[in-house]
Amino acid sequence: MSDPKPIIWMQPEKPTRGPTPTHSRKEIAAVAIKIADAEGLEAASVRNIARNLGSGAMTLYRYLPTKEDLWAVMIDEASGFEPQEPSGDLRADLTILARRRRESFLRHPWLAPLLATRPIIGPNYLRGMERDLAVLGGAGLSIEDASDVLNLVYSWVSGAVQAELTERQNADQTGVDRDSWRMRMRPYLVSLLETGDFPHLSRMTAVAEFAAPDEQFEAALAVILGGVEARYSTAPETD
Repeated sequence: MSDPKPIIWMQPEKPTRGPTPTHSRKEIAAVAIKIADAEGLEAASVRNIARNLGSGAMTLYRYLPTKEDLWAVMIDEASGFEPQEPSGDLRADLTILARRRRESFLRHPWLAPLLATRPIIGPNYLRGMERDLAVLGGAGLSIEDASDVLNLVYSWVSGAVQAELTERQNADQTGVDRDSWRMRMRPYLVSLLETGDFPHLSRMTAVAEFAAPDEQFEAALAVILGGVEARYSTAPETD
């Protein structure tokens, strides 16, 4: 069995011999991202990318030989890199981190599902992880605790955004948004709650306020960060 081909980041972008490449991985990734953002990940095929670049499909395989390679550079380019200096305030810094991640996932709806299926170690993504670990280290967390907190926040934001995007997609496809669905379900739920068999649900329903996605995100984030802050408080002890 032959050795597996090195991952795309270990393959030289420019050949040592022959003509200078017409395109770059960054340029190809940018076009692929634009297509995926507008039409979905499956639309970002080599054929469609080549058409947008005015190139031949076979030519692009010289830059990115496999679909996995294409996805890797798309993820890394979409991840980008924004600096963040540690403030020493764990809750404030994690809030910035979580919001930034959500905004990226909403800007690129295909990104969170794709990231959930494979570990990516592209340069931008690694710089982002290094930044986040440094931010949490600046708040006093050990590297082990920082890793645990990042895994929690990364996973929760990914799941929350995927649920939000799925709901939005369902509404677009069916023409029935969340509020319309609730109104349709209301008579059924009321009939059940009136039996008295669901006292806790009845109390919850009486005070429930159906917030917009932004508000839901912030409310849940506050709960999570409250728990993180309580567990990993770095405030000095007082007598």
